[in-house]
Amino acid sequence: MRKVLFFVVMIIAVVSCNKETKYSNIPKITFTALSTDKVKAGGDSIVYIQFDFEDGDGNIGFGTNNLFLRDTRDTVVVPFLIPTIPDKFNPSSGLKGVIQVDYEAAFLLMRTDSAHLETDTMRWEIYMKDKAGNRSNTITTSELILTK
Repeated sequence: MRKVLFFVVMIIAVVSCNKETKYSNIPKITFTALSTDKVKAGGDSIVYIQFDFEDGDGNIGFGTNNLFLRDTRDTVVVPFLIPTIPDKFNPSSGLKGVIQVDYEAAFLLMRTDSAHLETDTMRWEIYMKDKAGNRSNTITTSELILTK
């Protein structure tokens, strides 16, 4: 399995001060953007993957791998860790925010078949799980073109 260095940045908006929330306890994610649509495979740049999330009980960051990315060109699922959400954000009242994954292009490789000698195209499928084991919907990123 590929090892991937990453950095997850979370900008968390406090939903409300009361115990009621309008979000489901099953996490929901929505693709926002890739920082680029083309990158040198194996290069030294970083691709930023951003998506919005919401979770009614705020139990998404609990100190274990709970964010999963799959390159649609194969079946390997790469796990990531969403950091623990600080109590000051009152996560039990629900959370909404943005997650950014910094994916190093050094770990993005082109396929070696004759159809992909100069470029390759990929997407990621992404989902997350909360502490209760609820799996979010799966999102698909826009295309990323890999070049030599």
